[in-house]
Amino acid sequence: MQVKHIYWFCYYGPSEPSVRYRAVYPLRKLEQEHSISYDIVFPGYNIKSIFHFCRVYFSALLFRKPGSVIVLQKLHTSRIYSLALKVLLLFRKQHTLYDIDDADYLRFPSAQIKYFMKNCAACSAGSHSLAEYASAFNSNTLLLTSPINTHLHIKAARNTTFTIGWIGYYSGHRENLQQLLFPALVNLDFDIKLVLLGVNHEEHRQEISDFFLAHKNVIIDMPAHLDWHDESDIYSRVRQFDIGIAPLIDNEFNRAKSAFKLKQYFCCGVPALASPVGEHNYFLQDGQNGYFCKTPQDFRNKIELVRDLGTQDYEQLSDNALKSTTDFNLEHYCTTLLRFYENE
Repeated sequence: MQVKHIYWFCYYGPSEPSVRYRAVYPLRKLEQEHSISYDIVFPGYNIKSIFHFCRVYFSALLFRKPGSVIVLQKLHTSRIYSLALKVLLLFRKQHTLYDIDDADYLRFPSAQIKYFMKNCAACSAGSHSLAEYASAFNSNTLLLTSPINTHLHIKAARNTTFTIGWIGYYSGHRENLQQLLFPALVNLDFDIKLVLLGVNHEEHRQEISDFFLAHKNVIIDMPAHLDWHDESDIYSRVRQFDIGIAPLIDNEFNRAKSAFKLKQYFCCGVPALASPVGEHNYFLQDGQNGYFCKTPQDFRNKIELVRDLGTQDYEQLSDNALKSTTDFNLEHYCTTLLRFYENE
């Protein structure tokens, strides 16, 4: 089938990274470069949101456009929004896709997730682990890794003070950082700057400050009030990292993640240190665009290694990181999705 239109029903608004990177940005690109029109719906209870939902919903239900795909993204609740989409699925199952990029079945009751996986014509999953899970309910499952936007914020040179950076939602990664990264940074015999993008709560900012209070060699930078919609600002900050950090404790939820932090570092030409967990194993090439680290001592050793690299060796590591982006840019994402339907 040649895709001509996409109806995309999100599980949340565009403040969620999954909505922006897997829906908003790709749909814009598909329209601009592939002439594929789209309707995107964000759930909401104000008059404007309800009116827009009804318009798109009844268009898909009663007047579905030729060559159209209906995507239901990460739905897991039993509320009226999901119930209405179950009715839509009952009558318009052909060329429907359930999209998932987190192991939500571990955080929420899984009945609705399994229902949509079983009853949609196909599933798309953001990681190998998720694809394996979805395949148990739907044999027509597509591995569709989350993409990164193209931008011009590329690493230029290492900082005078070696800078270690992390990006994400601290509340969701607190345990990973406290167990694997923070112990690796104490008692280093050189100064480092630790930049944490995504520490939103004051009690967490104070907690981190207190942890490093006795370790004067660690300079903490936790920018407040970041505008996550301002891609240019975010990546202008990431490119200042000398090394990006992606620690993950090995558990089922983390194995299902899409290695998004690695992608954010690599697209700026920033090499990474990451736990060999889940999707990290498919994007980090040890010694080429970064290094694997299993323990705090591993992170400490590799931080020292990268800091002591000669200029030419560091630039090669950085260049390799940047070249990795062809496997997860927007073009790759859009092409993978379109080929899936062309071959149906």
